[in-house]
Amino acid sequence: MPIEDMYNRDLSQSVFLGGIACLSFTGNFVFVVLIITNRALLKNAYNTMVLSLAFTDMLTGIIIIMIPSYVIREHYILPSPGPGATIFCYVIQNQFMAFTLGMVSLYTVTLLGIERWFAVFRPLQYRKTFHSSKVRIYLSVVWCLSFAANSTHLIETKYEKPLNDSGPPSCTFSSWASEMTREFIGIVEFVIKFVCPVLTMFVTYTYLYIFIKKSASCIVSNRSQIALRRITVMAAVTAVVMIICWLPNQVYYLCYKFNVVKLNTDWHKFTVILCMFNSCVNPCIFLLSNKVYRHKLRSMVCQFAQWTGCFWHGNEKANIPPGINVPVVICTKYVKLKDDGREPPAIDYVIKLSSSDLRMRVGDENSAGRFSHLNSQLNFHSL
Repeated sequence: MPIEDMYNRDLSQSVFLGGIACLSFTGNFVFVVLIITNRALLKNAYNTMVLSLAFTDMLTGIIIIMIPSYVIREHYILPSPGPGATIFCYVIQNQFMAFTLGMVSLYTVTLLGIERWFAVFRPLQYRKTFHSSKVRIYLSVVWCLSFAANSTHLIETKYEKPLNDSGPPSCTFSSWASEMTREFIGIVEFVIKFVCPVLTMFVTYTYLYIFIKKSASCIVSNRSQIALRRITVMAAVTAVVMIICWLPNQVYYLCYKFNVVKLNTDWHKFTVILCMFNSCVNPCIFLLSNKVYRHKLRSMVCQFAQWTGCFWHGNEKANIPPGINVPVVICTKYVKLKDDGREPPAIDYVIKLSSSDLRMRVGDENSAGRFSHLNSQLNFHSL
């Protein structure tokens, strides 16, 4: 079957996959920049693996756009026969890279579960087992294993050159083995690519859930234990969402190997969209469940705002001297006051604008609320 005929290119599919690709690239790119610009985070094995996961999902967003049968609705012609056309057929057009990157994400989340298990139940061995050099080795193994597990996709792909230059080349899927062999390979693929990672995550997070449930019944004053529990919950949510997104497609593909279902059905397209959707949801999980990432993101936004010179403040416009027609920045830091009914006082700030220092007075902000002095943050309000 020609790969370009596997999808009927309906508008809804193009819209969903195109939107997923944009969100996946943008969200994960921001998260990659967030971690790279905070080098201290990379001293932790968990953050290194999260960075690898975000980078993988960012690449997935790029690959989705490159696959013609996903977003491009018009018929297309492969490049002229040559190395480039062959690589495009075997790596991009047959969706090999998209699903291989999905396997990388799945195995990385599994590795996160193992890392969390060691952090909780083997704290003395944790530093040695998850040293930065070993983490890089683990991630390299994850990538190699993912490509190996999905290698049958390459074998099923066939690039056919035109005979006597009578037409364009084609990229097709072909059955290279007997029906029984094909079914056996389908079962092996399903076990290696999905069952083993899911069982590993289920066992590790079951033990971690029991630990968290027991520790939650006690009064925990140790901040490191609270942080450990928070990170573990974040990893567990990431694993559950990934399993939900990938389960329908893996089951459907196994049924396809047994000739029970066919490709290019509405249900098949839905499972593919669900798989790709997983690549754009992880940054939201990380930011919503980890206040360290949220704090780093706010700091990064503030630094970017200072660099671009685009700033906002409060409900009242700052008193800018005549002749200066540029955006102004005021980063307001609120402190908690005693609960005596008083409003936060006016505060003087010196803001460097272009080449001039301007002193501005920040008025009372009743709507600003009260913030803890321990968690005082930079707050932005539109003019």
